[in-house]
Amino acid sequence: MLLDEKVREYVHANQGRFVQDISRLVAQPSVSARNEGLQECSRLVAEMIREIGGTSRILGLEGAPPLVYGEVRSDRSEKTILFYNHYDVQPEAPLDLWLSPPFKPEVREGRLYGRGVSDDKGELVARLKLVESYVRLHGEPPCNIKFCFEGEEEVGSGHLPGYVSGNPGLFESDAINWEDGMITRDGTPLVSLGAKGMMYLELACRSLSHDAHSKYAAALPSASWRLTRLLETIKDGNERILIDGWYDDVKELTPEELQMLRDEPSEVGRLPEIYGSSGFAAGMSRFEATVALTALPTANIAGIWAGYEGAGSKTVLPAEARCKIDLRLVPDQEPDVLFQRFLDHLGKHGCSDVEVTKMTMEPAARTSYRSGWAQAALKAASTVFGTRPAIELSSAGTGPFFVFTRRYDVPIISIGVSPSDAGAHSPNESLRLDYLEKGMLWMGETIEEFLAA
Repeated sequence: MLLDEKVREYVHANQGRFVQDISRLVAQPSVSARNEGLQECSRLVAEMIREIGGTSRILGLEGAPPLVYGEVRSDRSEKTILFYNHYDVQPEAPLDLWLSPPFKPEVREGRLYGRGVSDDKGELVARLKLVESYVRLHGEPPCNIKFCFEGEEEVGSGHLPGYVSGNPGLFESDAINWEDGMITRDGTPLVSLGAKGMMYLELACRSLSHDAHSKYAAALPSASWRLTRLLETIKDGNERILIDGWYDDVKELTPEELQMLRDEPSEVGRLPEIYGSSGFAAGMSRFEATVALTALPTANIAGIWAGYEGAGSKTVLPAEARCKIDLRLVPDQEPDVLFQRFLDHLGKHGCSDVEVTKMTMEPAARTSYRSGWAQAALKAASTVFGTRPAIELSSAGTGPFFVFTRRYDVPIISIGVSPSDAGAHSPNESLRLDYLEKGMLWMGETIEEFLAA
């Protein structure tokens, strides 16, 4: 193990205090969807950076939550590692399903519970406290450290490109660790190498000037049926998107990458069980589902509504029908190009009058598993956990990796302290305390491996 023994001992001896620091941050609500507590939380995060011996700045853009930037300099290496995290959290609803108040963290049976303990405040504090361990023992970390902590990741990171383009020198680095990581239920550490992009749209289909009595449904057009039929043209029963040109820039995985998906330990097979499904969509096999989650675009109806939704009956012909759809993208697919193809598709099906609102437009990004940063994380995982790590070529989720990869052309990976059953975005979100310590040691060993290569 390359990680200094004194650092390992410090991490172990201070776990209780580290949990208190996570709880301190979680206790400060910071719900970006409601613009609640973001100013207060950014100030607390900046203070926590200073507490570990770093310098911090709170950056601002008009209409954006603050971005907290921090540094801890080192004379031991010219290399720089940047940690990206976010201090905003998802809304806590539904409250009645929480076993303890979401913003009053509580330890139960080896886990810390509260909104944001895993996504992403526990991860954020774990990074800070690892650096603190070096500073307290050696006066400096093993290389230069930078922190980029934003406050609107949970609502699409709309201002992150502006922050980075407006301060390009601040975020230059040799490698980046993304917001979170995953350790599976059986203790297998996961190295994630990318994320899908996303185009999130809201559609509004209007057929009448106002709602009508449903007795007129025999003669007047229905916005609900029109929207439903339009959505049917977007994707077929085999999960293939039917918009012309949608797959033009989708690259197939290489034989080597496909073999990696076959060989790597994965929890994909448990998804039907976890979510109460009889199987995968379109009758896919486990391997086909793994490939789809890794490397294929998706089209999902996230919400759809029209007309009367209350108790009892109301015979109404809705004037308007709406839906929200998210379309996950893979590397080389450009959101702006696909948005025009989406509009062309509406015109092709006589729906050019449907109102389309863009909400999120993020390209995908992926780092090669052959990069020195990824290889360091894989080697460190074997050292710390004593088991073969898993590789995730790309997360099925979305994050603004592209903001950094396109500007700086540096490797980005995601490793961290969160359990796969953390319940992020759900009631009773939690962090396993034994994984907190192991995940911190994994991060430290990864840095040492990267610097030694």
